[in-house]
Amino acid sequence: MKEKLLRAILKILEAIPLSLRAAMFEAVMLGVWAIDAKHRRIGRINLRIAFPDMEDREASRIVRLCYLRVGTSAAEFVHLPKMDAAYIAEHIRVEGAEHIRKATEERGLGPLAMTGHFGNWELLSFVTGGVVGPVAFIVRPLKSAALDRIVSERRELHGNRVIRKEDSAKLVMREIRKKTMVGILIDQNVEPHKGIPVDFFTRKAYTTFGIARLALALRTTVHPGFIFRDPRRKFHHTVRFGPPIPMDPEAPREEEVFRLTRRCNEELEKAIREDPTQWLWFHRRWKDRPPGEPDLYEEAR
Repeated sequence: MKEKLLRAILKILEAIPLSLRAAMFEAVMLGVWAIDAKHRRIGRINLRIAFPDMEDREASRIVRLCYLRVGTSAAEFVHLPKMDAAYIAEHIRVEGAEHIRKATEERGLGPLAMTGHFGNWELLSFVTGGVVGPVAFIVRPLKSAALDRIVSERRELHGNRVIRKEDSAKLVMREIRKKTMVGILIDQNVEPHKGIPVDFFTRKAYTTFGIARLALALRTTVHPGFIFRDPRRKFHHTVRFGPPIPMDPEAPREEEVFRLTRRCNEELEKAIREDPTQWLWFHRRWKDRPPGEPDLYEEAR
């Protein structure tokens, strides 16, 4: 019953023109911005960490814009089934697809794409599947099983494949050997036993070492992949893939895991510096600290 209701609501939302739907969702997110003091504070703390010289007024502007863009991205997510080849050609430019194709041909393996909660990251996988080729990506299941099924259906358009986080290792290796590109988000805090502290802006941040270990074990390539929203035309985007991130499979394994993880963070930082308004600043990215370092989010509790 719950799933039928959710699908009925989704059908109604799909019937609303994208521009009007986006305005509705953005208005809702402005309401969330007005009452969500905790995450506003987390956003400002993160911006102070990343950009110590940024003025408070600018930090507040970016945080507010982040809320708005969550609404815009949600409206676009609802619109995915209507984004045909003509829509993609008109609204989205893809750069660097040749890096992915070349790596796949040369290695005979699917490459890894490192990305983050940047721009409309859901649209990134959708467009990649339609223009470059099907992509698999790791997700955490949603708490609602019904909503998870509905969201997964959209995520798997264009032949894409959702990999549940708990099943990820074997399935990721299988997809790579099938020459499918696998996307991994690296921009969230991980518990110390699941990652390593490497530089990210002005502080160390515990970062997953999974992408580095996979790349070195399978000898496939890692590419940065991001989607940038046009600040002047909000439904227009640029998808950008970079060349392989340098790595040395012959180097001592743990040293190279550290270096490659750090290089991935450097690519993420580079994208955020290009346009800080595109990253989702509400996550406590620097939550876990190396021994002896203080809690950076105490004021947001």
